[in-house]
Amino acid sequence: MMNWTVVLRRIAALGAAFVLVSGLVRAQSITARGAAPLDAGRSAARELAIQDAVNQAALSVGARVESAEMLEGGRYRETGSLTASPLGGKVKVLSEYAEGGLYHVKIAIDTPDRAAEPARSASTDPSCAAPGGRSLRKKLVTTWFAVRDPADASDLTGLSTRLPSVLAERLGARPALSVTDAGGIGVLPDARMSDPRAGSDNVRLIGAKEGAQFVVAGRVVSTSVTSRFLRPTLFESHNTSQQGVYYDGPLSGILGGAVKYVPTERQFDAEIWLYDALTGAVLLNDRISTLARGGSVVPANPVPFGSAAFWRTDYGQAIDGLLDKAVAKLDATLSCIPFSAKVVEVDDTGKSYISAGGLDGLKVGDKLLLYRQQSRAAGNNPELGIAETLVGTVSLVQIQPRLSIAVAEGGGKAAQAGDIVRYQPKR
Repeated sequence: MMNWTVVLRRIAALGAAFVLVSGLVRAQSITARGAAPLDAGRSAARELAIQDAVNQAALSVGARVESAEMLEGGRYRETGSLTASPLGGKVKVLSEYAEGGLYHVKIAIDTPDRAAEPARSASTDPSCAAPGGRSLRKKLVTTWFAVRDPADASDLTGLSTRLPSVLAERLGARPALSVTDAGGIGVLPDARMSDPRAGSDNVRLIGAKEGAQFVVAGRVVSTSVTSRFLRPTLFESHNTSQQGVYYDGPLSGILGGAVKYVPTERQFDAEIWLYDALTGAVLLNDRISTLARGGSVVPANPVPFGSAAFWRTDYGQAIDGLLDKAVAKLDATLSCIPFSAKVVEVDDTGKSYISAGGLDGLKVGDKLLLYRQQSRAAGNNPELGIAETLVGTVSLVQIQPRLSIAVAEGGGKAAQAGDIVRYQPKR
């Protein structure tokens, strides 16, 4: 039997596709309705219904059509997909009710005037905002960086472990992040590997051990000198381990005459990988690079990477600015990913113990959506992460600094150890 509700909805969506917005979306208020089954409880159903309504609102102002509906052998069949255009703005629930096994909502979205407003980054998007007056701190771990050419970095003491320490310090200064430095741990099974996807399973192990939502890793591709300058010298150390042409005639030990090749330009090229620790998926593979110029791109003596002496060199100053930009990009990438934590234990009374607490920004009364991981997609592709099913909602009844205790709301499934909880914004 043909599902006329689905057919009519698709026809409406296809009709909207012929009224695509071709350029800028002007400020307007859009209303839409959505519905979701009550199988996972009222709170979870409400969130899914709001998501459905937002999707319908987006379809009403533009959609990319990649679908087809047809009757084949007397049966309705749909192929392809229909994707809504992105729609920003504040969502307000106008009405809501439960009926016939479904939760229904009507929403209004006040969309911004994109012609008048500057483009927002993820970190300033109001739809990414944390609960009013506080910040939910997502847990992140920084790990060991492999160095592809260790000989080039011989003057940068401890580069592999000190680089993640520098990143941990700068990321930890961001209000929405709680960062642990695990610079002695690597995510790739072999340091010679270069594909971040190979670290997926180790990322999940590190995330479980550290109770983290994200893991940062990477590799240093190059620290090589890219330019040198000929400079005559007198009365300098006769260190023939440095490149140069040296005078070894009479009084050479006193005068130390030479023409030295002095490094004047040096590269820093690295990859920074951001992982979802709950699934092992790679969220960001960012290549950062800079060229430092000056007379101190190679320190006179080896210095610890990230030390005060290192930052005073021309090379350190160039890397300093580069890492600030990398940290800003990591923060922007993370800002719109919902706060998540794990259910570490469920007792005999059904109370769930969650790996986040007051220091992470949670409060008594917060409601968290409860998800259960399924098996990986066919082919075990680490890029796809792990599929999840929304199974219910839990409410926090007790908060400790690093631990919360929650109870399930009626109508949903009971939590299990290993389940994932995500913050449910109030709308």
